[in-house]
Amino acid sequence: MSNSSRAPGADTAGLGRGPLTRWLPVLLQAPAPPREAPPYEAGAGITPGRFLLRVILSVKRVTVPAMLLAVVWQVGESAVPVVMGVAIDRALATGNAGQLVLWLGVLVALYVALTMAAKSANRLTSYAVQLVQHRLRSTLSTAVLHPVGGAARAPDGSVVSVMTSDVARLANGVLLVIMPVSRIAAIGFIAVSLLATHWLLGLVVLLGAPVAVWLMGVLSERLSRDTRAYQGLLATTVGRATDLVAGYRVVKGIRAEAEATRRYRQASQETLVGARRNAGLLGRFLAGSGAVTGTFVAAVMGLAGWFAVDGRLSIGELIAAVGLTQALLPQIQSIASVSIPNLAGARAASARVIDVLRGDGGGGPRQDDGTGAEVALLPVVEVAAPGVTIRVDPGEFVGVRADDRTAARLARALLYPRSCGEVEVRLDGLPARELTAQEYRSRVTVAPHRVTLFSGTIRDNLTVGAPELTDAALRAAACDDFAADLDLPVGEDGNRLSGGQRQRIALARALASDAPVLVLHDPTTAVDPVTEHAIAVRLRDVRADRATLLIASSPALLGRCDRVVDLSEDAPLHGRTVG
Repeated sequence: MSNSSRAPGADTAGLGRGPLTRWLPVLLQAPAPPREAPPYEAGAGITPGRFLLRVILSVKRVTVPAMLLAVVWQVGESAVPVVMGVAIDRALATGNAGQLVLWLGVLVALYVALTMAAKSANRLTSYAVQLVQHRLRSTLSTAVLHPVGGAARAPDGSVVSVMTSDVARLANGVLLVIMPVSRIAAIGFIAVSLLATHWLLGLVVLLGAPVAVWLMGVLSERLSRDTRAYQGLLATTVGRATDLVAGYRVVKGIRAEAEATRRYRQASQETLVGARRNAGLLGRFLAGSGAVTGTFVAAVMGLAGWFAVDGRLSIGELIAAVGLTQALLPQIQSIASVSIPNLAGARAASARVIDVLRGDGGGGPRQDDGTGAEVALLPVVEVAAPGVTIRVDPGEFVGVRADDRTAARLARALLYPRSCGEVEVRLDGLPARELTAQEYRSRVTVAPHRVTLFSGTIRDNLTVGAPELTDAALRAAACDDFAADLDLPVGEDGNRLSGGQRQRIALARALASDAPVLVLHDPTTAVDPVTEHAIAVRLRDVRADRATLLIASSPALLGRCDRVVDLSEDAPLHGRTVG
């Protein structure tokens, strides 16, 4: 619905606000474009604990204000019984109406302050968690899809579990510098208030609270170790399920449904056993921590009651002491039942994220060839295989005719130049395996035969390249008949388009990248002959002054190449130039 067709007074911001609140300003709105997400570093010497600390400290500009507001919130709640005790002693016990009005006003102001602080702290906390999740997923996506080491290994299904549950657990680690700190501040305030009421009560809290928290930390050690093991089992099961769904056609084709089901059922049963064990450990931890906190609070309340009976505390002081002790219980219980399990889960998730970041190879710095020369802006690419060397100079359009297996080997070597195979890729004579992944991919773009589109619109799938080349790329890929509206949704992985339309959008995206070296692997197998001919006629114009290597079997495309290397015979590779 357009803005012009909205009813008068409608919620144009789309925030779901009613007619009475639409006129209020909206503060701290998130920006429309996503924020910059620099990757997290996971060097060789970093431990899960240090990585967790690095993640937590990465959003200090949000978590520090949230922590301060949470301190106001928790201390304000703990101050309520103190204000009530003072009001009883100074107003009700003496019958002073003026003091009663004064302390009722103080109580109302206290509630307003802690309510506003709680709302703001919760909002900033959620914002910090979302920022960390976005940055973690960006880091993992880069590590999996563009490994620094250039390892030619497709990510397995367990990455789905890391990207979802482990990222969520690790991002929740930012709460450890917000709520636990505020609750510790509240415990300190309670201890000081009790110390002012009676020195022995305050001393018991000051000495007993750290001991109680330490005991709960000891009780959580086994839970922390088991949580990581359980998350590993869960990730394995999710990975098996994802791989099974992705490869179901192959499984069904070889009639391996029974074996695949048996393996998934076995992994699922192991995960179920791990879940029950982890739940049992969590239950025992909560029972043990509850016994510790209950004993501690009961001791403080008993001591306060004894002092009141003995006449050492007034009625107001007794009410304040009982209220403070009751306020002490949820603070310690929250640390025991929420913060410590959160720390255990975050540490386990941190270890799994580090495993994924390191599992794709550590890579290394670019090796120099001894001359100190950098790779040229328009490099010469050479693909060397047994019996043949394919050289593509800037401005050349070279075709390769090969059988499916050989074509796949060439495309794989160009996509993953660090893979140890018999095909070697060189840029200006420098082996591509000596370049970092960023250096190589900034000069060479490989459009594989398998088409993958992003969910969103046609424009979303084209803006990864140079925007000024979008129109030329769409025309060269013969997308004129369906891509007049670039805001047309393509669906998940392009499922709202036909196979030929998806392939042409992927080709246009590759052309719009304006890469110095572009490798196309069978870019027109899903289009009709008329469209293929149109693409063949237009393809060279958009790649002028750039090196293009076309691996295809289409006569229409190969006929437009400057020269064609024929590798159609069986391996070992043999080559001869045609035309």
